[in-house]
Parts: sequence; C-alpha cells; structure tokens
Amino acid sequence: MPMPAELVKAAATTLLDHRARKATLEALPGDQKPEALDDGYAIQAELIERRAADGATTIGYKIGATNAGARELLGLPDMFWGVLLSTMTTESPASFQGKDLYIRVIEPEIALRFGKPLDGRSKTVTEADVIDAVDAVLPAIEIVDTPFGAGWTKAGGASLIADDGAHGAWIMGAPVDGAKDMDLQGLAVTLTADGQSVREGKGGNVEGGPFAVTAWLINEIARHGKSIAAGDYVTTGSTTPPYPANPKETVVADFGPLGSVKVDFT
Repeated sequence: MPMPAELVKAAATTLLDHRARKATLEALPGDQKPEALDDGYAIQAELIERRAADGATTIGYKIGATNAGARELLGLPDMFWGVLLSTMTTESPASFQGKDLYIRVIEPEIALRFGKPLDGRSKTVTEADVIDAVDAVLPAIEIVDTPFGAGWTKAGGASLIADDGAHGAWIMGAPVDGAKDMDLQGLAVTLTADGQSVREGKGGNVEGGPFAVTAWLINEIARHGKSIAAGDYVTTGSTTPPYPANPKETVVADFGPLGSVKVDFT
C-alpha cells in the first residue's frame, strides 16, 4: 500500500528542513521512513516539486548504485535514479565551503547530453537508441551529500532515494568532440586529492557502460511518467570507489582523453 500523501509531504519537509539548518538526521522519523522504493520516489518527487517552486529547474537525471558492490553497500536490489537540478549544478572548476557540506563524497562520472528526446513510455529504449540520441559526452563529478551524514550508507535505499539519491551537487566538465566513439568502458579514471592519487577506476565500473545504464534509466523513469528532453543530461554512476573528501582539499578527477573536473573545498 502506498505511503499516505500526508506522510510523503511530512518526509519531504523533514529532509528539506534538515538541509536548510545543516542538521544531521540518523533516519526519517516514525511513519515518515519509506520502506518501499516507490514510496522513496514519491517523497523525492515532492522534494523536487518544492525545489522547483523555489526556482530550480530539472536539467536531467543521475543514476546510482551502478555496480554490485554499491548495491550491496546501500542495500538496494537494483540501480536507482535521482534528478539533476539547475540550482545544484556548476561548471568545473568549482568551489564549495567544505564546512557547508555534510560528507563531501566524490564520485567521478561519465555524463551524457541529449540532442533529441527519448521517451520510454512509447517504446522500450535500447542502448542503440541512447547512442543515437546523445550529442555530447563529458566528464563530471557528483558530490554525494545528505543529512544522513556519515551513516548515509545505513539509511536504507528508499530513504536515500527520498533525499534525491543523497545528491549534493553536480560539477560538469567540458564536452569532448567524438567522445561517443571512445572506448568509454575501458577509459581509465584517476582521482587525486591535493595532488595525491586517492582512487582509480575505469568506465567499466558502471556495469554495461554509460549508454546501457542510461537505457535502463529512461525505461525506469517512464514508470513515473517522465522522459528525456533534448538538452537534458544524464550522469551515469561512479567510475571509481567513492572518496570522502576533507573539508579543505582540492580534488581532481582525470578522465584522460575525456578531460578533467576540479573541485576546491575551502
């Protein structure tokens, strides 16, 4: 049975209030805590609607838990998705006050920009459909940041989905000509903090690669009445193990021929 509307609204209020006050939250209280993933998405939709009322616009979607290790860590049966917002997006190089964030978990990600729409409500979208519709590939960093704080991996998948997938910020690199034809799964990625290597990975850390998981996303958001518009972005999941940055640190994600993305925490 779906979570009652009043509890959905209450849970969204709790999450937004804690973010506004920079207060931590061990778990959503009582009946506000979603058990079913669809209840988490219902809370997420309410949260996004309220951010939109404050001036945010949807610019695309994020995909999380794109490998078995991440799903095991978060207690999720499958990948999940969240919404990218204009007010939580910036271009590289980016700068944040480290003390203004909860956990600053860095995920270097391959992102896609769409040149034409794709709608999973009218047909089952395939990887080939995604490749055809994408007009740019770019490097990116997602900052995972959530009121659930250091215990975020124990909050439960539905609660993380409710908090827009624990989304803190998205940093865009520059699109690269011809990148659609690169071996994105074999692409090596290195993450450095203050010049020291802290994580290594590759595009294949995302199971099936960025185009395959994006096909999954488009078919999944169709169940919620959503589709991809021309100009939308999709960030496709972490290419390295997540890195919890320190409050004062410079982090660079180097994607080789795809370019790099930099964030300073001051």
